[in-house]
Amino acid sequence: MALTFNLLPWIAGGLAILIGLVCDAILLARFTPAPNLRIQRKAWGLHEVAQATAVICGLLVLSNVAYAVVAHVTQKDFEALAPLIIPVELVLRIAALLGFAIFFKRRRIAFAASFGLDSVSTRAALAWGAVFGLASLPPVGAVMLANDGFCRLIGIQPSEQPIADLFLATDSRLVLVTLTLFALVVAPAFEEFFFRGFAYPALKERFGAVRALVIVSAAFAASHLHGPSFVPLFVLALGLGLAYELTGTLLVPVTMHAVFNSTMIVQLFYQRAHP
Repeated sequence: MALTFNLLPWIAGGLAILIGLVCDAILLARFTPAPNLRIQRKAWGLHEVAQATAVICGLLVLSNVAYAVVAHVTQKDFEALAPLIIPVELVLRIAALLGFAIFFKRRRIAFAASFGLDSVSTRAALAWGAVFGLASLPPVGAVMLANDGFCRLIGIQPSEQPIADLFLATDSRLVLVTLTLFALVVAPAFEEFFFRGFAYPALKERFGAVRALVIVSAAFAASHLHGPSFVPLFVLALGLGLAYELTGTLLVPVTMHAVFNSTMIVQLFYQRAHP
């Protein structure tokens, strides 16, 4: 029985890679050799992106200062404050999305049309998002292994993101549920809306598709504030950007992001069950 448990992650990982390679073949057959870039000019530009970035960064800085003050006053660490911090972070992102909705309403910008939500059926977008998400597993997985090896070579110890460490360490069901909701719903919706949906088209209009994709992907990776994860997250972000460009609907990268995160959540739950 112990041997079976030891082999299970390898079997599951191998199956995931095999399915991912099949999905890679599907995408290559569908979108090559002449991919059609679908993201066109939007009703906002770099000025609005800069303003939104400043507001979001300001909120994040203020929230982190508040956490530091609470930690100092209560003499508690991050894990002990998690029942407070994680819900607040979730609410902040939902509030940011609501702020964008108000912006679009006041500017009389058609939300669905701006993000291609009415360009294909929801079922088709979800299906393509799942294919893109599974297809991301082999390349991102390979980059993660190579990145870990390189980090060790230069004397940097590979590590999990703090949120993953918290997921493994917490004994609170509320924190587990909130983290899972954050990873599968709120983070994909917020990050894809801001980075791919809002920032990318404005940057593309100014710098072109390739440079805009690189800039947005680097910003996405850097926003996670975890050096050892920068390169894998950058590669994942490139895939998310391509998914948006090739399909023209933001629901595809949102679904892709959620599918990728779900594989990480499953892995973390397994590690909790078999420490």
